[in-house]
Amino acid sequence: EAIFPVNLKGQSSGINAEYGHFSLFDRKKISGFWPVYSDVLGTRELTGKVEMELEILTEEEAVGRPAGVARNEPNTNPTLEPPNRPDTSFNWFTNPWKVFKVLVWRKYKWYILLTVIMILLILFLILMFYTAPEAINSAIWN
Repeated sequence: EAIFPVNLKGQSSGINAEYGHFSLFDRKKISGFWPVYSDVLGTRELTGKVEMELEILTEEEAVGRPAGVARNEPNTNPTLEPPNRPDTSFNWFTNPWKVFKVLVWRKYKWYILLTVIMILLILFLILMFYTAPEAINSAIWN
């Protein structure tokens, strides 16, 4: 089984259909989603995909088009955009309230508010019935 990009973004030149291989020297540039496999207990399992772009340059082209490490300058060839991470990608040790807001509050907000209101109402009624006999007694005798 050949391992090459799942989506070659409409580029099919240079791919040997019989073997599933391609020549990067003929194509010069290829981009797509590359499979990542895990080999646990002898069984091969697809564990994810990585979007990657490969490009072969001559020495002159490489000098003329410098690239920085990661997102450092010069951030060109290719330009790396800031990561688009979900709201849940944070450390819950450092900010537990943010974790509570994102994971619990959004889904259970009305249940939590209703429970708090019910507890306050029950406490009010208990205190009212607890102090009512004394208030009635003082109202009668004064």
